[in-house]
Amino acid sequence: MKIDLRSDFVARPTEAMVEAMFRAAALPGGFGPREDSTVSRLEALAATTLGKEDALFVPTCTMANQIAIHLCCRPGEMFLTEEDAHVVTSESAAASALSGAMPRLTPATNGAFDPEGLVTAMEFGNAQRGRLALVLQENTHVRSGGRVVAYESMKQISELAHSRGVPVHLDGARIFNAATALSRPAADLAALADTVSFNLNKGLGAPLGAILAGTRDVISEAVRVRQMFGGGWRPVGVLAAAGIVAIDRMIGRLGDDHVHAKQLATGLAEIDGILIDPASTETNIVLAQTTKMDPETLSVRLAKLGVLVLPYASQIRLVTHHEITRDSVEKTLAAFRIVLAGENHGPSAWC
Repeated sequence: MKIDLRSDFVARPTEAMVEAMFRAAALPGGFGPREDSTVSRLEALAATTLGKEDALFVPTCTMANQIAIHLCCRPGEMFLTEEDAHVVTSESAAASALSGAMPRLTPATNGAFDPEGLVTAMEFGNAQRGRLALVLQENTHVRSGGRVVAYESMKQISELAHSRGVPVHLDGARIFNAATALSRPAADLAALADTVSFNLNKGLGAPLGAILAGTRDVISEAVRVRQMFGGGWRPVGVLAAAGIVAIDRMIGRLGDDHVHAKQLATGLAEIDGILIDPASTETNIVLAQTTKMDPETLSVRLAKLGVLVLPYASQIRLVTHHEITRDSVEKTLAAFRIVLAGENHGPSAWC
């Protein structure tokens, strides 16, 4: 059996999710965009969990982010974020294509904005500039390897934005990983933003889907934008049932993923040919430099031993999830040792 560490969205749904989906399949589906009773339960649970008035079930977190941007930005307006934000690196310039909005980039370290840089970037009013309509933060920060933006940093940025009348969106694809690492409820982080998105399949193990949460008025309008963006999916009670289990049962176990990621990082640091500071692994994502072999070659050779990792620019990425156990970690480290030692052994050498 392969050990898949390319992302946490590769994890299969749990038995409890499959059972919940089976039960939901026997229920009548709703016709209207918010008529399905199982979807309504999921949306209410998500809103309560984040401390928001309402929430909307959407196919992906990219769509949730883009709906939030569209609701705030008219064509020609700007949203402020940083160059390594997921909405900049991995959403196919959707903000420009779908909403005519332009990102304005501000300095940041591992996703945490520099407050002075933010103040400078927020200066607007010049007729030669687009109006700043939104500040967008991301926590955890995927490009830095799942690093956590401190609550105090998020609060400072939120206050700066709101003091200038600019709303805040939190790309919280893995907000529950951030909350776990910070030992705070996710609602504390969500309270610092007007709208919040999160994935149901990254870390939480649902087959797919995401949530956008905010005020009732905002979410009411988000239903229309979701339809416009092609996300008016229904009936989806079967998928919503898995999402309910994800929120109810999977948040509390995310600490296990963090422990396994730290074990991976610590073990990799002891292997010749890998350069990593285990302290940089704060949640469930591990980023490591390869010094003896390029990332693509290393990933191909590891795959032959049943370990799947992701070449990530000049690094490799490993992401833990509910299917990764302590035994998986040990087998992964053994595979790295075999490949980087140049030994030509098959899976029987470590399985």
